[in-house]
Amino acid sequence: MRHIILISLMLAPFSAYAQMGTVHYTHTYAVLHSHYFVYRALTAEAFGSKPLSPETHATVSRSMVFGAAASLMYPTDKPHVEPEDRKVSGGVEYIDTTYVDFGGRTYTESRVIGAEIYLVSDELPAIPWRLENEERIYLGLRVMKATTEVDSAAVEAWFTPEIPIPAGPGLYGGLPGLILMVTNAASGEVYAADSLEMNMLFRAIEPPTRGRKASDRKYRRAKAAEIAEDRRVWEQSLRDIEEGKVQIIRRRGQ
Repeated sequence: MRHIILISLMLAPFSAYAQMGTVHYTHTYAVLHSHYFVYRALTAEAFGSKPLSPETHATVSRSMVFGAAASLMYPTDKPHVEPEDRKVSGGVEYIDTTYVDFGGRTYTESRVIGAEIYLVSDELPAIPWRLENEERIYLGLRVMKATTEVDSAAVEAWFTPEIPIPAGPGLYGGLPGLILMVTNAASGEVYAADSLEMNMLFRAIEPPTRGRKASDRKYRRAKAAEIAEDRRVWEQSLRDIEEGKVQIIRRRGQ
């Protein structure tokens, strides 16, 4: 009996970290446009001085499988991890799949710019979370509030210490519990957990492998170049219309 009690005490500290599961989020994010004003000018011509605006935000369902060592977030309705055949909701950039290694403090992420897929691997960004003296119940779990700033924008997160895994949606993480909600007031980005299944993994926790390998710094340079090229193409289209090289059909009453 003494040996059984001793073994139980030895295993107790590790039992919390043996947790695994899948959490499903609704993700609202800002759509990156390089041609916003050009688009409005073009549609003003086409629709008789009633400019249209491209969508500013998109909403998708994402799932995240997590364990003691890592997590993987992916589009819920896709049967595979790799980003081919994805339907991207407009804009220039789309963050597809995110794998996070807790112990190594690294991540591997599929990012799509235009028609190019990048496989970005780098160190996790250090997030200086501040724990606030606020608690509530969310999905039947006790959650606590934490705040920080990302690129000068206020970010609020709610995490549950009842699941002591430092996982969170996207690259948000590093708190002493699973993050169930994140809100970025400046960009309008929101991750809100809809449901949580413990001890159920909807897929293996493995990093994506397809795409052009790059560090975050190299990827940002490529993104800047893609945005500049995208803007150039749209602005050239506007000049062609203004110079009469291209005719567009004007539609009214729409």
